[in-house]
Order: sequence, then structure tokens, then C-alpha cells
Amino acid sequence: MERICIIGCPGSGKSTLASRLAAATNIPAIHLDQLFWKENWVQRTDEEFDELLAEALTQPRWIMDGNFARTLPLRLGFADTLIVYDLPKWRSVAGYFQRLRRYRGSTRPDMTEGCAEKLDWEFVGYILKFKRPDLAALRREFPQLTILRLHSHRQAESWLAQLEKQFKS
Repeated sequence: MERICIIGCPGSGKSTLASRLAAATNIPAIHLDQLFWKENWVQRTDEEFDELLAEALTQPRWIMDGNFARTLPLRLGFADTLIVYDLPKWRSVAGYFQRLRRYRGSTRPDMTEGCAEKLDWEFVGYILKFKRPDLAALRREFPQLTILRLHSHRQAESWLAQLEKQFKS
């Protein structure tokens, strides 16, 4: 695992998983939200985002969390591992509200400074309508990928604990 993509429903905990994985492996985490958003929730243009992403992809090692479907094929072409955080939607909605309670009015660590967390019902709707990519199709298109599918926080915790033991040895 040298170049790892983490995808999953918004609110599932992708960024937290990326940060914990980075701490365990000493592989830098790249949060796509930080590349995409400017201060005060201003979106970068596709060109600006693509330039920052291209620079990040050339790094020898990374953990990259975020969906951004338009760029997923590009990122997976560079990746050796795909982690799919595949939680039930109710859990992702709950995760969003936990995040909101924790960071409301402030910027969370995986977001661009100046993007204060706030209640966004449109975002809740996006979570409820989210469809993950077809994993069978991704396996065919990107045979170099090792794909790990995590169905719960408990499963993710167990996997991280095993990984931490490996890297401490």
C-alpha cells in the first residue's frame, strides 16, 4: 500500500480513516476537500482542482480520501489500493450530524481553513441519494487495485488495529 484511495458515502468517516491510516503508516493524507474548496466554501474551478490533483498524484506515496466522481478513474489509475467505506446510509447521516455537532462554526481538520461546518440540508439529501461506484466494474477496469470494502466502523477499527501492529513491528 503506497497510493491509497478512500471512497464512500459522505459522512461515513473517510477523512477520519485517512488521517488514522496516515498516522499508522506514515503515508501522507491528501484530503480532496482541501484541494476542491477555497475559503468560505468557494469552489475551485475544474482547472484549478485538476492542477492541484495532478501535482498530488505524482507524489510517491499518498492516502487520498474523497469521492469526486469525475476524477475517480484518474486517481484509480495511479492507486494500488482502494478502500470503500460502505456504511448504511443512516450511519452516514448520523456521522454527518456528529461531525456537525463537533465542528459547528469551526473548520474541521480535513477541510480548507475558513470553511466553517454548518447545517446543510441539501448535503443530507446528497448523502441519502449517494450511490457508490460499481465495484465489479472497477475491478475489471483497474485490475492492479487491491480493493478493501469496510461495512462498519467496528470493521474499520479492527483492520486499523491489525495494520498498526504490522507497522509497529
